[in-house]
Amino acid sequence: MTQNEISLTRVKKSWIHDQRSTPLSIAHRGASAYAFDNTLKAFQLAHELGAQMWEVDIRLTSDRVPIAFHDETFRDDDGNARRVSELTADTLQELAAKSHREVSRFSAVVELASVCGAGIYLDAKDSDAAKVAIEMLLASKNDRVIVGANTVSFARHLIETDCPYPVSLLVQVGQDPFALVDACGADIVHPCWESAGDRPDQLLDDVFFEEAKLRNLAVVTWHEERRSVMKALIDLPVLGICTNQPEMVFCVPKKGPFTPEIVCHRGANKIAPENTLSSARAAWAAGFEYVEIDVRETADGHLMVLHDASLERTTSGIGYLKDKYFADIAHLSAGSWFDAFYCADKIPELDQILDLAGLHDGGLYVELKDADPVKTAKTVLARLPADRVFFWSFNQDWLEVLCSDIPEARLMARREDFPTLIECLSGFDADVIEFNARNANGKEIETVQKRGKKVMIAHHGSEADVIARLLSLKPDMLNVDDPFLVRRLMTHNQKDQEHV
Repeated sequence: MTQNEISLTRVKKSWIHDQRSTPLSIAHRGASAYAFDNTLKAFQLAHELGAQMWEVDIRLTSDRVPIAFHDETFRDDDGNARRVSELTADTLQELAAKSHREVSRFSAVVELASVCGAGIYLDAKDSDAAKVAIEMLLASKNDRVIVGANTVSFARHLIETDCPYPVSLLVQVGQDPFALVDACGADIVHPCWESAGDRPDQLLDDVFFEEAKLRNLAVVTWHEERRSVMKALIDLPVLGICTNQPEMVFCVPKKGPFTPEIVCHRGANKIAPENTLSSARAAWAAGFEYVEIDVRETADGHLMVLHDASLERTTSGIGYLKDKYFADIAHLSAGSWFDAFYCADKIPELDQILDLAGLHDGGLYVELKDADPVKTAKTVLARLPADRVFFWSFNQDWLEVLCSDIPEARLMARREDFPTLIECLSGFDADVIEFNARNANGKEIETVQKRGKKVMIAHHGSEADVIARLLSLKPDMLNVDDPFLVRRLMTHNQKDQEHV
């Protein structure tokens, strides 16, 4: 018996029918909303965002090396197209490097999946590519694998050649999914119905699931990024949801009795460049409650979101924002410093952040860096409910102005800025009291909470033991740089409590 035959006997398909509280998050070509698709970075990000499986497109090069690549041709920066099947793997990777891009060999993806404990949803573009990729997966002993097929004939071929993994049939809009499945014997039906109107989830009705149950079919859905549709899909009896934003599958996290609200410092700044629409979107799409932003004002009065006074660190510009007119900065990149994927991201206007917050029902922590405090607060509170926003500034005179002129504005005070807790609480009647990892203690936190104020602890490190200690203090809010790490720790804590 060959090694593959030995491995084949160990692969079980029954796992696709296991009971689970939430569908699997299947990262479509990796976390392709935040990195170039089908790259190792996209797959690593998918893991960090919680994806349990990665959908990977596979093609063979002329020297029969499987690579993670969707399109039939590779197009360079000058628009020249070359067929992937006519290039060696080395040549393809050299061409990609010249265009400042990455082409990943499937062997590297398989190795990373083994390290991360991720399953693979294989979308091989032909039978030869499928055969080579399946052999690699068997050798890796990854038993959480699905093999996708775009046609009935391909699915039937996989099954007739004893594919050791569950076979999924991808069904397009307008096709009868069950007639097609009956014609090939697939294990999974995968409707690709993302373009079937604003609410394609409504096509997955009771009749659909009854038909699937009659055939013992598992269901995987199309790649979805619309918030309302995603929330509906999460509640359906599906095996998995494909998505460019794998964190969205967890956008309705389970809340324990002492689960703090999460404030994402400058957005999800480890996933996307800080203080951009991309980092804010990543935070709110994941279900985190607040995004912290820094607001400054241009010379001609535009309210912008930028941390530093100068442009150099996080944009392609130079000089001070306050000295620039909006037209001078509108074209600047606010993401190329972080990754080439984000070169098109601009410095956000405050109004753009408010639009995004409204779309996601997201909360804001607004730090007033160098902007008219009353103008800023009025702009924000005209768009968002007062109970979903709070303000802070190093300039305490500005906080006093907000306290007197805009009494509905919720304010924050930092414990470290006052000699005593009593002075902190009485300073300008703050609604939120912020501690940090150095001064947070149970006695003062309890005192603040008994006064009807919210406690927020700020910690911008990624030390799991420190975060665990801060969680044990039971704050109302936690302001962090790595919200996904915090979510993993909270999930682990909740599981431990369930087993006590």
